[in-house]
Amino acid sequence: MAEVQVKSLKSKHHAMIDWLLANPGKAFGILADNMSVSRSWLSIVMHSDVFVEEYTRRRMAHSSELSRQLVEKQLTVALKAYDRLEDIIDDVEVEDRLVLDAADKTAKLLGFSPSAGTGPNLRQVEESVEREVTREVAPGVLEKARETLRRVTTEGNINALPAPEG
Repeated sequence: MAEVQVKSLKSKHHAMIDWLLANPGKAFGILADNMSVSRSWLSIVMHSDVFVEEYTRRRMAHSSELSRQLVEKQLTVALKAYDRLEDIIDDVEVEDRLVLDAADKTAKLLGFSPSAGTGPNLRQVEESVEREVTREVAPGVLEKARETLRRVTTEGNINALPAPEG
């Protein structure tokens, strides 16, 4: 909560909310420039409880209206598509596969498709891929390791390893 609080919203504050709703994702510095206010004043206003409450209320109403319009348009497009689909299905020259695909997709969109987990679980074929791993060793490191191994095994008289040469 900001130390300085706005007590009530003025027309400039409502104009700021209008701008924020019309320009989602734009930098607040642009808003400050458009409103001819300082960035610090803008920050104080935008973080005040009364502004946050009103902005949230208006944003939710705006969002609901956009969602309503979008659903309305989607329904209009879907109905037109189904009308065209009816014409295609009635055409005897249309391939059966097209009709089947259209019916299947329509059923899925309407929620008449099997849900996950209702069918049998098919085993996935497991593939194992073997690959050769090549590692490089700095010159002398391998010989030093062999020499250390020979020394350790011969000092303890535990079946000494033969030299790599034979």
